[in-house]
Amino acid sequence: MQLGALSDEDLLVEWRQRNGLERDAVVNELFSRHYERVARWCMRLTGDRDRAADLAQEVFLKAHRYLDSFRGTSRFSTWLYTIVRNESMTKVRRAGPPMDPDDALAELATLDPGPHELAERELKGTRLREFLAATLDPLELNVFVLHYGDELPLDAITRLLRLENASGAKAYIVSAKRKLAKAAEDLRTRGEAL
Repeated sequence: MQLGALSDEDLLVEWRQRNGLERDAVVNELFSRHYERVARWCMRLTGDRDRAADLAQEVFLKAHRYLDSFRGTSRFSTWLYTIVRNESMTKVRRAGPPMDPDDALAELATLDPGPHELAERELKGTRLREFLAATLDPLELNVFVLHYGDELPLDAITRLLRLENASGAKAYIVSAKRKLAKAAEDLRTRGEAL
């Protein structure tokens, strides 16, 4: 049976039915699917490549240690990102304020861009971050980045951030889009580019 063809939930069923090295192969497949997103989230929250790598390792160790406690009442990814959020917040509180995440994220490029491309990307990223931060309140920004940057579903974000309003994360996305459209129109009216 090809492990790569199974859903996360099916992998967990396989994991519970296997022993030893077979069990390790299943959990490795499961965690490798989520490693890149977990690492990106850790990088964004810590702003430091080494701290992010340590944090991602701690997240997966904790997830492995408590994998038996996953009961399937939510998607596996939601459960895992809850661990990421909790570990990240604990780590960030202990470590103090992060450095600029763009500096750290530039180091993670899979292709080796030239200095001109890096400088241009950094300038665009800085302008976009400033635009988003100036336009959205912190919770809207967080929901927006989780949904569009990390591609988390709205219901997962609602649970992850423990949003208690009737519409959950969707309300924040609607509000963010409205604010961003108005702010972008204001920029165009003034003849400015983002």
